[in-house]
Amino acid sequence: MSGAYTQWGIVSSGEGGGRIASTFLSREESPGIDDRVTLLNTNRADMENLMQDADILEEYGDHITIFGPRRGVGNDFAKGEKMAEEHFDVIYDAVTERMLGADALLHVTTLGGGTGNGSIPYLIEQLSTGSNVEGERPEWVQSAVNMAFAAWPYEHEPSQQQFNAVMGLSRLLMRRDVTQNADAVLLASNTHIEKGDDSTDQYDAVNERIVTAIDLLISAGRNAERVIDAEDYIAQPSNIGVYHFTPGVATGLHYDMLDYEIMFDRAADQSFVPMDASTSRAAFAVVRAPAHLVESGEVTKSGVENAFGRWKRDKGISSAKGLSTVTLKPGRGNNVDVLLLLGGFDLNPLLDQSWAEYEETKRQFEQAQKLQNDSEAAISMNEIEQLEENLTRYLEVNGSGR
Repeated sequence: MSGAYTQWGIVSSGEGGGRIASTFLSREESPGIDDRVTLLNTNRADMENLMQDADILEEYGDHITIFGPRRGVGNDFAKGEKMAEEHFDVIYDAVTERMLGADALLHVTTLGGGTGNGSIPYLIEQLSTGSNVEGERPEWVQSAVNMAFAAWPYEHEPSQQQFNAVMGLSRLLMRRDVTQNADAVLLASNTHIEKGDDSTDQYDAVNERIVTAIDLLISAGRNAERVIDAEDYIAQPSNIGVYHFTPGVATGLHYDMLDYEIMFDRAADQSFVPMDASTSRAAFAVVRAPAHLVESGEVTKSGVENAFGRWKRDKGISSAKGLSTVTLKPGRGNNVDVLLLLGGFDLNPLLDQSWAEYEETKRQFEQAQKLQNDSEAAISMNEIEQLEENLTRYLEVNGSGR
């Protein structure tokens, strides 16, 4: 860490990721992030509309960087990746200038589209390896943690988006040479988060939940009784080959009426993807409580830690790697918020939302390439099959073979 607390930076690419990231610019303050926010896109009009909607274009327009054709890449993730490779100097300069001194970068994207889904896995690889970087990477870039927060498309979205999501997950998890890519991949399913939410604007409701999870994740490295740094989220799980996670968030829980185990159950029941908590191989817990409850000794690190241990035993995951902590929030009430970060779980319930459409789109792509002898395609059938094989390999390591 570069200071007393973990310094985070938010990097988004594409319209969907930009809507999430722009939230951190529109707030009066974002502890742990400050103004380290960069919004990347290949479509200038989309980004300007987004910033106008958030009423932050005039003040924060310099946080936008456009690369590539300026009219977008449609839903073609391979073209998005190609544009990122061809214009990487523009992206790299924007990210390193805005993120200067960050200990951890959270790369935010949706997996259904082309620009973010194409560029974010490539950007993470380059920041980690520097293979397309001229000169030596700054020391902070070399040491920074690179985590991804990726949103899965809605079930009702077209098959191309479902295909993109499978390909995007593979590339976030593994590079083409079968080595690990992102240090951690946090997943959220739009459809799953939206279930049970009565909000009229589905995208705002989903994005609000994601931003709350990010706030809780970051708070564990700040005013916490036992700080969980960004590196803690990846150190122990990576030893057993686990680096996919999903948040479970429960907010506004009344401390006087619920014990910790029930709070953890509430958070697990509100996980961001369809999953079975008992299949988790890693688990972290963050309890955010009003300062007066912590100062009076009513909420303690040891109390949370012991309860978290009991909860894991009840779920049959007592050996799951991870930590717990208590962090502070302002206010005099007795409501607490809980984040569970569950990792290494069975991914099949999430993949089942898209796999049939993925297979059909792959088949259509293969037929089109044979009929047209399409040597100009941004990605070949062999590359698609390699990405699927990489994902299958990761699933097998985590007991989620298809």
